[in-house]
Amino acid sequence: MAQRVAVIGAGSWGTTLARRLALNGHQVVLHCYPPAIAEGIRTSRRNPLYFPQVDLPDGIAATADLAAALHDAATAYLVVPSRFLRGLMESDMAAWREWAGGAGQAERPVLCNCSKGLLLNPTQRTDEWLGELLPEVELVHLAGPNLAAEVIADQPAAAVAAGPPRAAAVVQQQLMCDVYRVYTGSDIVGVEVAGFYKNIIAIAAGAVAGLQLGSNTRAVLITRGLAEMGRLVEYFGGDARTLSGLAGVGDLVVTCSSPLSRNFQVGERRAMGQSVAQILREMTQVAEGVQASEAVHQWPTEHGLAGWPELPIAEEVYRFVHEGIDAADAIQRLMRRPPRAE
Repeated sequence: MAQRVAVIGAGSWGTTLARRLALNGHQVVLHCYPPAIAEGIRTSRRNPLYFPQVDLPDGIAATADLAAALHDAATAYLVVPSRFLRGLMESDMAAWREWAGGAGQAERPVLCNCSKGLLLNPTQRTDEWLGELLPEVELVHLAGPNLAAEVIADQPAAAVAAGPPRAAAVVQQQLMCDVYRVYTGSDIVGVEVAGFYKNIIAIAAGAVAGLQLGSNTRAVLITRGLAEMGRLVEYFGGDARTLSGLAGVGDLVVTCSSPLSRNFQVGERRAMGQSVAQILREMTQVAEGVQASEAVHQWPTEHGLAGWPELPIAEEVYRFVHEGIDAADAIQRLMRRPPRAE
């Protein structure tokens, strides 16, 4: 059944999701910033900043007005980098609260969070913050090995929608098609933690590539990164079994293996001698692992936590990205850690 759907964020992944939803027969309103993106879509049926070569279906309406995008939408897909999330939500809380109130809706509205990052100042998981901000909605988290350039080209892909059963099923039904398979799950914490942590490990994988190290090194990194991810999922109360699925090992492998991965690019270019400031300045998209590595580093001190899990790769990524240490030195520190059982 066709539904009215809002997609908040017209970057590469937001544009890809909006296209898929429209091709599946839904009425999509895509919220765009800057407003020039909305104008470009209205006049040329293309996003002038992201995938300008891709024609977008007529079923997508573009607007820079958040309230207009959310109006009468049963589902909203939040596709905004974590560094901009608080600013976007707080800039027009009246629009969000009116939508979340669900006036005229028989069921609670569904908010599908597609951000794969952690919040800073203060550090917080996005699912926690969104749940506090909009307690009236049913929150779902969508994640998986989904490189936008491949999904928008209709190459077969899959994801998991984690959340309350009805809400997860809504997202599944809206997105599912012959080239995009969506599974449902209930472990929103595990899916979100896996989603942001894999970006940290992907920066390390890019550094391995930048140093021209081989497949063995990358395989070790992915495997031990998965072990760290599991410790953090369990610490936050998620289910470690989630890591065997699409949001865990699936997303981790593709993000650590593909040059299309923004986080991989950051690590590779940084290992080859470029500064982080230069890399980020030249990128048109956000590499979530940069902020996530800072947030993971700050989290235990900021929250005064005891029992924070051991995360040696994440700590070396923080030092590599934010303190400017050499990638080869970081790898040597990891290799010289005391012997232990696997």
